[in-house]
Amino acid sequence: MAEEGTHGLWGDLHRPDLTPEQTDFSVIGIPFDGLASARKGAARAPERLRYWSRHLTPFSEDRTRLKDMTICDLGDIPVTAPESDFVLVRQKVASLPNMPIILGGDHSVSIPVLQAQRERFKNQRLGILWVDAHPDLCDFFDGSRISHANTMRRALEFGIEPHDVCMVGLRSWEEQEIDLIENGGIHVYTAADVAERGMRKIADSVYNILNDCDVVHISLDIDCLDPSVAPGTGIPEFGGLTSRDVLTLIKSMQDLPLAGLDVVEIAPSLDPSESTVFAGLKIIMEYIAVVARKKH
Repeated sequence: MAEEGTHGLWGDLHRPDLTPEQTDFSVIGIPFDGLASARKGAARAPERLRYWSRHLTPFSEDRTRLKDMTICDLGDIPVTAPESDFVLVRQKVASLPNMPIILGGDHSVSIPVLQAQRERFKNQRLGILWVDAHPDLCDFFDGSRISHANTMRRALEFGIEPHDVCMVGLRSWEEQEIDLIENGGIHVYTAADVAERGMRKIADSVYNILNDCDVVHISLDIDCLDPSVAPGTGIPEFGGLTSRDVLTLIKSMQDLPLAGLDVVEIAPSLDPSESTVFAGLKIIMEYIAVVARKKH
């Protein structure tokens, strides 16, 4: 039992006495940033997220009580040789009986996560809410097909349909991504669209699209946020979403059949204040609250 005024792992939601079969969420860290193309540091995120999660309370910002939600933290899956170790990630996530919350790592770690989700729900329509400054639709990048710039391209090859993908917060592009962005059937909402139309209208549009899916996975790169809010990331992009934008988007997915979350590209060493870590924690806890409200 935590001392009064302090909390246990994940704001007291972690239950070490329970298995994934007995809990709502499995947390898995993937402390790997070997396929980030710019500044490293995301490998430290799982450790820092867990450390500061003990300072969270089991409430959402609207006072939704989370104490009935349970987490089984399964620790980290080390990645040293991504070609082979990503197979282990895929197998682990695909075998989960509950909802995964994945802690990156650079965005390449979402490749096996999305592949695993496609396998878990192989006979169902899998929607993706992609919240990111970048579409990550490159075929090859820095000589690799599994770098953090290839993630969504690989996901489409796993059988996720373009019309079941909503990308929010985009504001940076590679030439090899343009045709898919403009002609591929993906639903794209740039950061400028959000600023001009407002996140409530964008979120309603996203909800209406993803509501046709059987299950929905959220993949969130912390660089979706403006670097004034979250500077601790490998490639900060000016002109990003506000913290309120992102929370509004997550909370607006309330009645969707959510099936998992990954939060990636938090690089604690690039933000001495660690406010970027706390941004990631807030997003995770508000996601848990969305699931809690639906469950109750």
